[in-house]
Amino acid sequence: WGNKKVINAINNQIKKFGHVDYKILKDPNREKLANLLCSKTSSGLNRIFFVGSSGSEACEAAMKMSYQFFYDTGHKHKKIFISRKQSYHGSTTDAISLGDRPNLNFYKPILNKNVKKVSEHNQFRHKKSNETDDQYSLRCVNEIEKKILEIGPEKICGFIGETIMGGLVGDVPPPPNYWKRIRKVCDKYNIHLILDEVWCGTGTSGKIFCIDWDKVKPDFVFLSKTLAAGYGALSAVATNKKIESGIKKGQGQIQYSNTHQGHSLSIAAALSVQQIFHNERFLNSVYIKGNFLRKTLNDELKNNEFFLNVRGRGLRNSLEYKCDNNHLFGTLLKQELFIKYNTFIDSKWHRLSLPLALTISKKELEISLDKIIQSFKKIQKNWPNEKKKSNKISQINFIY
Repeated sequence: WGNKKVINAINNQIKKFGHVDYKILKDPNREKLANLLCSKTSSGLNRIFFVGSSGSEACEAAMKMSYQFFYDTGHKHKKIFISRKQSYHGSTTDAISLGDRPNLNFYKPILNKNVKKVSEHNQFRHKKSNETDDQYSLRCVNEIEKKILEIGPEKICGFIGETIMGGLVGDVPPPPNYWKRIRKVCDKYNIHLILDEVWCGTGTSGKIFCIDWDKVKPDFVFLSKTLAAGYGALSAVATNKKIESGIKKGQGQIQYSNTHQGHSLSIAAALSVQQIFHNERFLNSVYIKGNFLRKTLNDELKNNEFFLNVRGRGLRNSLEYKCDNNHLFGTLLKQELFIKYNTFIDSKWHRLSLPLALTISKKELEISLDKIIQSFKKIQKNWPNEKKKSNKISQINFIY
């Protein structure tokens, strides 16, 4: 927050215009941002489609582009998508259909029926005691292939997954070779690989696209949260020339649009943000700080009976805990940090979420981690007494 470079870019843009319709006038910043997003990646993604303002819109756009590509290239029966349980891709109708949030289940009667699901991919929960990470990875991929054959590959558009399991599960990176194996399966059956990097994209993992760590070339990656870092509301789909060519030869244009598509003010903010991120030294600092965070928390808490693990990539991390009332422990942890240290965190369900600012300094990181460690140990030590007081716990209202 408060980055002068980004604020100046926003101020300069608002003096010109807030937005122009992308179908009518060309905003040169869109081209600059698109070229920048494709400049430091090994993913093979070299085309950017600016969608709207949210990750949900980007998810739906990727699904529609995938379907349109197959429709335009003579595969009109391809209309089914495969996703994973315990995933979250947004709250518009198609995005909800892919995800697995219980509080949204009442929408089921109106959801897309062309979605099938395979198991959650989470070695921390589901790897068997006699399995290696690689064996678990292979078992999960075999389940996907089995599902493809069960449905019929000629009916399937794509497999959709978060590059690291994020929204519900909490920052679980896949074991080595997981995405490479899925890529091979998708190639085998002419199915698109569609990745959700709304949470973990554009530098947050220490690489511009999180999938770059896995050395895989997806067909689509959709982005939003990290594009403009909260300075603007913007979403995009990254794809490749093959997808573009198929649609050009068919209907000639992407049949999907939104009111503030490629919103000029948000584009200006995102361009400035991404100019900061697209720097090898900066990305390396994100990688180093992420390793330091996980090592510090693991070293300090590994012998604590409530600690399960800390995992993630770059500065997208989660600390998972386990006790006889995870929700209460998370609430107490949140309150302790806010009341005692004036520190605001997201601690819920089974884990503490740590999506730290990529610009955090080493000293700020050390101070923050110390607060978390001390609070975690204090609540665990006083757990029997804390549970007795639980009826007095109330929701905190955070006011800025």
